[in-house]
Amino acid sequence: MIIVLSQKIDTESAYKDDLFNVYHYPSRYRNQIKEGDTFLYYQGNRYEKAQRYYFGTGIIGKIIKNDEDNYYARLINCKSFEAKPSIYLPDGGYIESLDYDEIRQRENPPWQSSIRPITEKAYRYVLSHAGKLLPAGKNEEISRLREQLKGAVRNYYLKDSEEAIVEVNKISDEIIKCIGIQGHKS
Repeated sequence: MIIVLSQKIDTESAYKDDLFNVYHYPSRYRNQIKEGDTFLYYQGNRYEKAQRYYFGTGIIGKIIKNDEDNYYARLINCKSFEAKPSIYLPDGGYIESLDYDEIRQRENPPWQSSIRPITEKAYRYVLSHAGKLLPAGKNEEISRLREQLKGAVRNYYLKDSEEAIVEVNKISDEIIKCIGIQGHKS
């Protein structure tokens, strides 16, 4: 089965999740998640539409029951997305509504459910709009490096700092390694 795991990455959560490693969930979802399921990470924000997107995928590994109320699923073979596909279809509606009748009666997804099924068609649609699939954590590393690069370029132009151009080169090389492309050597 393919499922969606809601994950708050822009706000605090009461759950003890470890992004791309462990998913913590309450017992009410125990029958909706199984070892071997494919998952799709979803970030939702009820106030900002721009913060509603999919950002990664992987497989549910071993599930551990901590007590009667808390379960922890190990996440394996995780990939983060280069792009963050929106939950919305370009012509209106939701990606999770594609072939919805295969998994539920209502067209609109149950957004309040932290774990919910998704169809193969919807999953493939998300993957086709995700860009490169990167080893988990690479997107965060690349984002951090991009911010450093912006600062170094800004220092070069605004402060006329020659040391900044060395920093630009160093950070660029790190980004090239993360992305996995061959750098040009003169």
